Amino acid sequence: MKWTECMQKFARSPQNPDKVKFIPQLPLALRNRVTGKNSKQNERGCLQEVSIVLACLKENDFENSMCTKEIDNFNNCFKTYTKNREFAKAEARKGNLVPGAKNLRYMQLNKLLAMHPQENVNNKKRF
Repeated sequence: MKWTECMQKFARSPQNPDKVKFIPQLPLALRNRVTGKNSKQNERGCLQEVSIVLACLKENDFENSMCTKEIDNFNNCFKTYTKNREFAKAEARKGNLVPGAKNLRYMQLNKLLAMHPQENVNNKKRF
């Protein structure tokens, strides 16, 4: 009990939020555009199929003839993955919005933000 009282004596109490003044340097609003600086997507397509093929090859002393079913599944998965990726890239280049898409590229986001612009936003660069 003494130790906790001693620690509380030297402990820092939380700051009072009423005494802290917040001075915004820039307006507190999002811009109506997005830059495409870090828009690389790190998707791993067909990872499960690759692991299944490698496990099968390891069990069968790396003989391809014993794992034809797994290799065919991997090839089919890879074909569909590349087809979907090319479709998504083509749509992103056009700027078309795909309904139900989870990841949007910066051109698609800019198009979406242009549909609903904010009124009190200064879109000029500050730096």
